[in-house]
Amino acid sequence: MQLSKSDYMLFLKHPAWLWMKKHAKHFLPPIDPSLQARFDEGSAFEPNAEALFQDLVRLGFSDYAGYRSLTSLTSETWREGAKAVAQGRYEDGPITCITDIVSRDGDSYVLTEIKSSTSAKPEHTFDLAFQRVVLEGAGLPISRCEVAHVNRDYVRTGQIDPKKLVAITDITEAVDNQTENTRTWIDQALSAARSNTMPDPAPERARLKSYDEWLEIREKLDPPLALESIHRLPFINAKQASALINEGIISIDAIDDPSVLGKSTRRYLAARARGARTVDRDALNRFLGEIVYPVYYFDYETTQSLLPPWNGTRPYQQVPFQYSLHIQHEPDGDIEHREYLHRDASNPMPALLERLRQDVGDVGSVLVWYEPFEKTRNNEMAAAFPEHAAFLGDLNERVIDLMKPFSDETITDPALMGSASIKKVLPALVPELAYDDLDIQEGLSASRLWKEVTLTNPEASERDKVYADLVDYCTRDTWAMVAIHKMLMAM
Repeated sequence: MQLSKSDYMLFLKHPAWLWMKKHAKHFLPPIDPSLQARFDEGSAFEPNAEALFQDLVRLGFSDYAGYRSLTSLTSETWREGAKAVAQGRYEDGPITCITDIVSRDGDSYVLTEIKSSTSAKPEHTFDLAFQRVVLEGAGLPISRCEVAHVNRDYVRTGQIDPKKLVAITDITEAVDNQTENTRTWIDQALSAARSNTMPDPAPERARLKSYDEWLEIREKLDPPLALESIHRLPFINAKQASALINEGIISIDAIDDPSVLGKSTRRYLAARARGARTVDRDALNRFLGEIVYPVYYFDYETTQSLLPPWNGTRPYQQVPFQYSLHIQHEPDGDIEHREYLHRDASNPMPALLERLRQDVGDVGSVLVWYEPFEKTRNNEMAAAFPEHAAFLGDLNERVIDLMKPFSDETITDPALMGSASIKKVLPALVPELAYDDLDIQEGLSASRLWKEVTLTNPEASERDKVYADLVDYCTRDTWAMVAIHKMLMAM
C-alpha cells in the first residue's frame, strides 16, 4: 500500500481520516461546490507561478495509466537535462508524491510548492517535509524548500503580471526542523493505513484548529483521553458542546476553565446555564435609542477572486456586486425596498456606488449585520474611487450593527447555539421567517453563482434564474433585519 502526500496530510488531520480513505472511502464527505471553486482558482494560479521558472518542463497525467508511468517519465526528463520540472512524480518505497516544481540548484535541487494562500502557512511545512523525504529517498538532495504564494499587495494594472502577483517565501529552516519527525509520522501513517481496524475517532481528536495544535497535543492522545476530559480541550465548539451535554458525557458544571473555550461556546454554555432567553432591558434600550429614523436596513453581497478580474483590484478583494436596502421613514411606518444587482462583466463598483448615492438619503441610521464587513468594503471603495469618499465616509458614520445585542450578550438564548449569526438569530426570534425556502441560502453560494454566470459563463442558460435567486437572497437578509429590529423593540 502506497502513502501519498495527500494521504499523509489526512493522517496529520486525524488518523481515522486516512484509514477511511484507504478502507471506507464512501464515508468521506464529498467536495461541495464552493470548495471546488476554490480548488479551481488555485489551479488557475499555478501557471503564474510556473511562469517564473525558465525552461520549465510540465508533466502531469490525465488517467491512471498516466499516473502509474509518471515516475519513470519524470526520471527520464531529468536524465535528458531538464532544468525545472512541474508535476513530476517521485517514489521511495511505499511513499510517493507529485511535486509542483523541482528545479536544479547546482548538484542539488530546490523544492517549490505552489499555494493559493497569501502567505506561507504552518501546514505547508508538513507538506514540504513529506515531499523532501520522498525526493531525497529517490536520490534528489534538496537544498531549499519554498512556497510560491499570492502577493496580497498586488494591484492589477492591465494584464496580470506573474512576477508581481507571485511571492516566494523560503521555509527551508522550518522544514529542516520537521524532517525527522516526518519520518516517524510516515511510519505511523503507514501502520494506520495498513490496519484492519479504524483508529479511534473519539471526539477529542475530531476538530483541530491547526496543525500546530495537533502536534502540540498528539502525544497526549496516546492513550486517548477519556471522554470525561473533553471539556479541558480548547477546540470544542458550541455544536459539540451541545451534543456532549445532551448525551450526558459532560455537564456544564464540569467545565472548570471556560476561558479555554471559544467565544461562541462560552456564550452558548452561559445561555444554557440560564435555561431560557434573557434580556438586559436597560442595555437594549440604550442600543435602540441610538437608532435614528429614517432607518436603512442594508446589506452587500460580494465576489472575490484569486486572480483580480478588474484593474485596481487585489487578489481576494471583496468586491460588492449587489446590495439590498429596506427603508423605514418612521416607527411603524411603511417600508420600501430598493436594490442593485450588477449584471455584466465590468467592474461592478462604479455603477453600484452611483445607484447607492441615489437610494440612501443623507440622514438616518444605516443598520447592518456585522459592521466591520460593510465598513471595510466602503473604505476600500472610497480609496479606489475618491469621488465617492465623502459619501462613503458619512455612510460609515451612520452605521449601527444590529448584531451587537447578540454578540455582547444583551440578549442570550440557548437556541442561538452561542452564535450571533443572522442565520441563527432569525429562526430563534422570528421562527416563521427563515432561509430554507430560498435556492440560495448563504453568501458563499451567492458569490460563486454570480461569478459563474457573470464572469465565467455569461451565456449560461440559468443566468436569469441565478439573478432572480440572488435578489431573493439579498432581500431576505435585509428583511430579516427589519423583522429582528421589530422584535427588539417589542422586547
